[in-house]
Amino acid sequence: MKVLAVLLTLLVFQTVHAQSQDISIVNVRKNITLSNEETAYRDYYLNGGSDDGIKKGQVLNIVRKVVARDYSGTQTYGDIFIPVGELKVIAVFGKLAVARESKIFSREELPVLEQIGLMTGDLVDLRNQFSPTGKK
Repeated sequence: MKVLAVLLTLLVFQTVHAQSQDISIVNVRKNITLSNEETAYRDYYLNGGSDDGIKKGQVLNIVRKVVARDYSGTQTYGDIFIPVGELKVIAVFGKLAVARESKIFSREELPVLEQIGLMTGDLVDLRNQFSPTGKK
């Protein structure tokens, strides 16, 4: 009976741990065009897919985690998550999704980023995801 309780506890811990892992952009690929008439695509690979509730056609908000430090870099004040843009999911697999850039947010009313645009390491904010039909 104790073994069953330990196994159940481990299963619950692994499930909670798996759900708490951040989904992020893990790779960016761009096709090479041979003429000006061809469309250049940039695909963003995410380390989350249908197993995480992501669906084809969803639009996902992307944020960048930035560590807030003082000017000397010795004092850390915490992490902030700055909105970067949106991705639209074009393909979904078990633990992987592929998306394309839908929108890049203006910096006019958002904090400045050192690197403009979406990049590897940026995080998916699953709290504010929506589908093209407007359903969350």
